[in-house]
Amino acid sequence: VGLAIAGDLDVTTGTVIAGAAPLIYATLGETITEKAGGVNLSLDGSLLLSAMAGFAGAYLTDSVLVGFLTAAAASALVALIIAYAGIDLRLNQIAVGFVLFLLASELSALLGGPFVREPGPAVPKLAIPLLADIPFFGKAFFQHNLSIYGSFVLIGVTYFLFYRTRPGLEMQAVGERPEAAFARGVPVRAMRYFYTVLGGALVGIGGAAFSLDQKFGWSEGHVRNYGWIALAVVIFGGWHPIRVALGCY
Repeated sequence: VGLAIAGDLDVTTGTVIAGAAPLIYATLGETITEKAGGVNLSLDGSLLLSAMAGFAGAYLTDSVLVGFLTAAAASALVALIIAYAGIDLRLNQIAVGFVLFLLASELSALLGGPFVREPGPAVPKLAIPLLADIPFFGKAFFQHNLSIYGSFVLIGVTYFLFYRTRPGLEMQAVGERPEAAFARGVPVRAMRYFYTVLGGALVGIGGAAFSLDQKFGWSEGHVRNYGWIALAVVIFGGWHPIRVALGCY
């Protein structure tokens, strides 16, 4: 009985970890954006558009890598528009983000029509030798694929960037005290652009992770409302990478 319970537990834990991976990308992407002083309220629409773009790119080229790159580019473009509207045009980022949420949602439905319920490629499973054989931890953590392993790496990299590097400290200064950062020679405008677009690209990778790894394929409204969940998790996690990741799990 004990072995059966342990077996069920490691499978359940592995399922939770795999299911949370797309949200990890989206929430950490938004955390980076907000740490640099931006707000991307288009998250739900960006996830829909990137999930569609990712599946379409992979379907047309038979390459999962192209799918992820296409999804990242689509979401990064939305984030670039938000950055331009907020930084150069000095428009309200909340309002612009909400409009782009509606636009991206409708575009995903319009452009994704030919790909609805079409079979396509998916991220292949890649168990890590030796580590996959460890009792409990092997099945839970090391019998997944590169998309899920990448979410583990992203948590560590984001934490290290925020709290162990000078660029991370400068990024937080840009978000919290831009005047002080500018006075110390930090390129505030360029950094806000860079981190907003980078955050958007990570959101796009999260969208592709949904359609190419978790919810295989594409249909209208495929990942609807996950963007709002991601925004809530970022706030719930206090903009701290570890707490945000735990919120996803």
